[in-house]
Amino acid sequence: MQINLPKPLFEEHGKKAVILLHAYSGSPNDVRMLCRFLEKVNYTIYSPMFSGHGTMDPQDILEQKVSSWFQDTQNAIDRLKAKGYKQLTVFGLSMGGIMAMDALTQKDPTIIGGGCFCSPIFKTDTNVPENFYRYAKGVLSYADLSAEELDKRLTRIAQDSKEQLKEIENFSESVSEKVSTIKKPVFLAQAGQDQMIDASTVFKTAQALEQTKTTLQWYPESDHVVTIGPERKQFEKDVLAYLESLPWNEE
Repeated sequence: MQINLPKPLFEEHGKKAVILLHAYSGSPNDVRMLCRFLEKVNYTIYSPMFSGHGTMDPQDILEQKVSSWFQDTQNAIDRLKAKGYKQLTVFGLSMGGIMAMDALTQKDPTIIGGGCFCSPIFKTDTNVPENFYRYAKGVLSYADLSAEELDKRLTRIAQDSKEQLKEIENFSESVSEKVSTIKKPVFLAQAGQDQMIDASTVFKTAQALEQTKTTLQWYPESDHVVTIGPERKQFEKDVLAYLESLPWNEE
């Protein structure tokens, strides 16, 4: 059986560059539709793959340090700069949004905006551990494992993912302590039917962004992966409207 593994997306168009970061157990496929939409209106898009992702072994994710995912984010920014982009924006879905918000706190003059989609910046109840377990079980169903071996692998994954999620929470907490220093305009998207995190946590994030203009869009019918939900087309238009409002140098 042929399985097509996800790949990073990088398409160069106009001078306006957008980095889109995927979710914890996801891949650039999480944001592919948004990438394609923005490409059509002449934005350069880059959706890198976080280390350990895009494989058929969930353990590859669990062997990573959360700090290495922020390094991946920084590498994506540096790659666009090296290619001559003078201005860029950085967004992310869920965990990718935590990384994007941290990038916005770094005071990099090249970054003129960005934001997060359904991201738990502040501590909140989540169903991420159960979800990662389900994801791992789904992926491992393609592996040729005995029932006993599968059970052993899943027990280890449940344990390791709890530890890693604690690490993500700590990272997120350090970001939440810095968001009040962001001075670039920020875009926040939140799905009303989010089954992974408490949707109301977005209001805390909006409130903390006290030194900047914040655009908060609520999608009542969508669930956690708002990028592919029933209100996807409205979401894409909202992201574009936000991007068009930024102070791009057009020369």
